[in-house]
Amino acid sequence: MILPEAYIIQKFYQYAGKPKYNRLAKTYQGGCPICREGKSWGKKRRLFYVVKDSFFHCHNCGWHSNPINWIMEVANCTFEDIVKESNEYDLLPEDVSEQTDINTFVSKIVSQKLPEDSINLYDNNQTTYFNGNPIVQTALKYIKDRKLNEAVNKPKSLYVSLKDKTHKNRLVLPFYDLDNKIIHYQTRTLLKADDKLKPKYLSKINSDKSVFNINQINENHDKIYIFEGPIDSCFTINGVAVAGITEKSSNLYTKLQYEQLNKFPFHDKIIVLDSQWQDDASKKKSKFLLEAGCKVFIWPKNIGKRYKDFNELAVDNNINKIPSKIIDENTYTGFKGLVILSGLNRV
Repeated sequence: MILPEAYIIQKFYQYAGKPKYNRLAKTYQGGCPICREGKSWGKKRRLFYVVKDSFFHCHNCGWHSNPINWIMEVANCTFEDIVKESNEYDLLPEDVSEQTDINTFVSKIVSQKLPEDSINLYDNNQTTYFNGNPIVQTALKYIKDRKLNEAVNKPKSLYVSLKDKTHKNRLVLPFYDLDNKIIHYQTRTLLKADDKLKPKYLSKINSDKSVFNINQINENHDKIYIFEGPIDSCFTINGVAVAGITEKSSNLYTKLQYEQLNKFPFHDKIIVLDSQWQDDASKKKSKFLLEAGCKVFIWPKNIGKRYKDFNELAVDNNINKIPSKIIDENTYTGFKGLVILSGLNRV
């Protein structure tokens, strides 16, 4: 069984002492809850979770195990408990991009129930009823501050969860299919304190089969702009999102997501990542995509050095729409795109 990465990290932040992430080594470090590291608990970080090889190791007591055994030990739970709880997270096939029977997997897309006691932030009756609830008010302020309530391509719905075991106090972004059924959702932290306890984003099943805002594509517009983050996709007509990028692959989306997008065969597909001026992962991914023949938006210097993503650009300029012209005039393919991309650091 492969546990969702977000689930493992959430458990690390829940049980390890003074946890932190080492970006250079790509490891999580913290105090070992098994040996408690004597008087060093909360001061030193001798426990390591190595993401690449998926194992835990404590340099104090020598505990070494896979994530499942570590969670069973520190959480005092059974394997069955882990299976049940981890189903709240996004459990993907080991390599869905290599699956050959696409229709088999697409047929397994099922409607999803939202987290327990979710409040519809677009429903005035519900928000009025929960007017005194601080989490609902925080969520409403968040979508207003991020201009999601007036974005040109705003989501069909947004929710906040109040009681769900996994997604409590988080903004819920539903993913709809072309029949306007919710088949996936992603949740985001609203409280700064929660950023230390859980990953910023958590997902439900079907993320590999889902495309955010695909239900809002305007067939009269001849382009589809594919973002990595749902919020950014809300600020341009025909913006959709695939909820994250994978550096290891030359594809932005899975074959299952491609099947969804291919239902619009006459639309140009343009990929819009975070600013390559500021995000090394975005720059690296752009290179892979250009080499694969994809059309990629390369941020021009005047906005790419100032803004990391489309949401920042919209909020800072108090606008609800990023003109498609900005994307179209800075979209490249192949060798020309690679030349421009390689010259970013020299400009």
